[in-house]
Amino acid sequence: MQSLSTGLSALVADLGPEAAQALKRARNKERYRAAVERTWRARPEVAQFVLEHTNGIYIARDDRPRKGPAKDRDWWVFGMYLDDPAARTEVDAWQSVLLQALRAEGITVDELRFLPAKWDMRKRKLFPVEEETGAHAARATTADGARAVWREEDESRGLDIVKTAACLVFGDVEQAWAFLEQVRGAVLDEVLLREPNEAGSRRDGKVQNEKWYWLVLYVDDVQGMQRIVDAYGDALRSQARRLGLRIRKVAVREAPPALAGCRSFRRQGRSVPLRSLGAEMPSLSPASRS
Repeated sequence: MQSLSTGLSALVADLGPEAAQALKRARNKERYRAAVERTWRARPEVAQFVLEHTNGIYIARDDRPRKGPAKDRDWWVFGMYLDDPAARTEVDAWQSVLLQALRAEGITVDELRFLPAKWDMRKRKLFPVEEETGAHAARATTADGARAVWREEDESRGLDIVKTAACLVFGDVEQAWAFLEQVRGAVLDEVLLREPNEAGSRRDGKVQNEKWYWLVLYVDDVQGMQRIVDAYGDALRSQARRLGLRIRKVAVREAPPALAGCRSFRRQGRSVPLRSLGAEMPSLSPASRS
């Protein structure tokens, strides 16, 4: 049986260099999150504070000349940009513990460096704080029956994230594919988030750059797939979000006859959105979106 790490390595190879780099960055980001939470596990509010004020991270080789027994070997640095002096103070006090936590999470480096975030970098948040008040609560809409139109490659990349998230959720790659290969067609349907203002309404996703989607899966065995989604849907959404895709809900629909023989998720190459499978796009009625 193929191991999870072997399967993920094969998946990265299939995605191509650009997507593979994006996946590597996402995995390092999550390893950093886990290391911070491990370091301040007795004070989770401090871990959250450090994450909220992290603007960027990097891993780089330091090629400057060194002295001592390790002068001839490569020296790797994990760098952090932090926009708050209190966060930098905490990291300074706990840097040896954080360095060990990074190694425990699979990031093997020799030195930890933390730098102040300046200018435009301060606007970047690696782990943005999410506001979920009543005034900003997400609400699905089907006004005028409109659907967001994605370019094919955008939706394909989104479904690749779903594929990767499934590999992370299940115990091994074959179990992940037992789930993915049941899907005849998959749709990432953008949720339009609206709130009133003096000019009427605005689309939050465009303003805040935090788009949300419904993941709709068209399958033959709706009841069987629904049981899997009930058991693993939250974990799938969580892993997808950590990889950069915000899924509001996973919905299961019966695949129409036109999807016979089709599969959106493929072991080799990019995922194929439903609209690109050559089958007629099933409609989502307002009732099905409630």
